[in-house]
Amino acid sequence: MDPDHSLRPSHGPDRDSFIDWINNLNISPSENWIIVGDFNFYRSPEDRNRPGGNFQDMNTFNSIISNLGIIEIPLKGRNYTWSNMQDNPLLEQLDWCFTSLNWTMAFPNTLMLPLAHHTSDHVPCMVQIGTSIPKAKIFRFENFWVEHPGFFDVVQGAWNVEVRSSSSATMVAAKFKNLRRALKRWSKGLSNFKIKIQNCNRVLEVLDKLEENRRLY
Repeated sequence: MDPDHSLRPSHGPDRDSFIDWINNLNISPSENWIIVGDFNFYRSPEDRNRPGGNFQDMNTFNSIISNLGIIEIPLKGRNYTWSNMQDNPLLEQLDWCFTSLNWTMAFPNTLMLPLAHHTSDHVPCMVQIGTSIPKAKIFRFENFWVEHPGFFDVVQGAWNVEVRSSSSATMVAAKFKNLRRALKRWSKGLSNFKIKIQNCNRVLEVLDKLEENRRLY
């Protein structure tokens, strides 16, 4: 066992079960498949910021990939996705995105993009799938809204607007529409706050990138 892996088990019944499960997946190359997540494996020594590694694990993982005939979607903009969170950290790429051959032809612009990580030892990743379908105007609820003064007043005011209907389901749907419109209007006044959050995330992304090349003091 690689001594650098003391903080996270690399063997055991759960890991063996995962290997058996994924190795026996029936993935047709003519269908659109995508598999994303923390595999707790790396493919080569270059997927670590330190020499060495568990070569048996590498061979096992690469054999699974070859057996399934799946194709890796490379991580764009980062080299590693996991840190042991020490002062002189061990960094590895343990999070992967794989697709079927048919997927690469149907969605050739698929990317796996790293995001800023706040507390987890894993870098959150977003899979971006490029299509020609126009984006709909989707209402997005931001978690930080509930911490902002005035949020619950807006919710209460919008929900208490009188709605006339003989159907309870129609009334509830109408109230949710009122609430959505009210929150959209209210959130426009928070644009500066949202920009500050985006800027903080950019700083975290820069620090994450720097950590791949040198220690952070």
